Amino acid sequence: MTPHSDDLTLPGETRAAVAGDWHGNHMWIQQKIPALARAHPDVQTILHLGDFGIWPGPTGKKFLTSVDYWVGKAREAGSNLSRILVTVGNHEDHDRLEKRFASRPGEPIQLSETVWALPRPYRFTLNGVRFLSLGGGASVDFPWRAEGRTWWPAERITDEQVDAAIAGGAADIMLTHETVNGGTRAIETILASNPHGFLLHALAYSAESRMQVTRVWNAVRPRVLFHGHMHAKDMITLPDGRSVRSLGCDQQAGNIGVLELDGTDRFTFIPRADRAWWPREARRPDLRPWRPGRRP
Repeated sequence: MTPHSDDLTLPGETRAAVAGDWHGNHMWIQQKIPALARAHPDVQTILHLGDFGIWPGPTGKKFLTSVDYWVGKAREAGSNLSRILVTVGNHEDHDRLEKRFASRPGEPIQLSETVWALPRPYRFTLNGVRFLSLGGGASVDFPWRAEGRTWWPAERITDEQVDAAIAGGAADIMLTHETVNGGTRAIETILASNPHGFLLHALAYSAESRMQVTRVWNAVRPRVLFHGHMHAKDMITLPDGRSVRSLGCDQQAGNIGVLELDGTDRFTFIPRADRAWWPREARRPDLRPWRPGRRP
């Protein structure tokens, strides 16, 4: 990959990792990247489903430095891990991202040595498997956030993005941050019960966002859709044979797994690790976790 690439066809990768929200949590990636590298040293690419930790100022820069560090340690230990492709979430610095995307329309942008943010939407191929990435989503807690600092209106999935995603035609696998209507039981239960007591107009904003993703899901008809955002691990196979997988967030089981790129769509979760794989002296005590609220 070049720093700005409009061709992200990556041949020869027989499996890829898929990860849910990390929220800029240094301690979590100190566990999960080593665990992935140990279990599947052949994996080259992590497909991240957003709320990665692309935040303003030193906080965001520190997290990118931490990710690069642990990917580098994985490579020193014999792993092929090379890149993280981020389908951006709602809790990202969208002001910064939109400026970067505007400078190279339709192309991924390189945020660090190993981390790339994908445009909205974006298509790419791994080992002949066609992926569609559609980032963005609704911060259902936006009434309690500060615009431009912890909430960005550009998180919204626009009609233009939906139309562009549909115009690209069929895909095998869809990567989103936002969920779809009629998804996994765990997510549908959360949506029906509103456990955090979100406001009615914020719930309507969230419903609109889900409808945008659902429009693409029903038009493109991928075999599988992976999403994060709602912080719950679950899976459902629909009557038409398509399936939806919701992934957990940092500090939860079911946050990261490995997808076989052989047409079977087999997906195996990486068990939760209690400590880093490498010795204590290899850790970075200067990279501390920053934990935002756990609302989606």
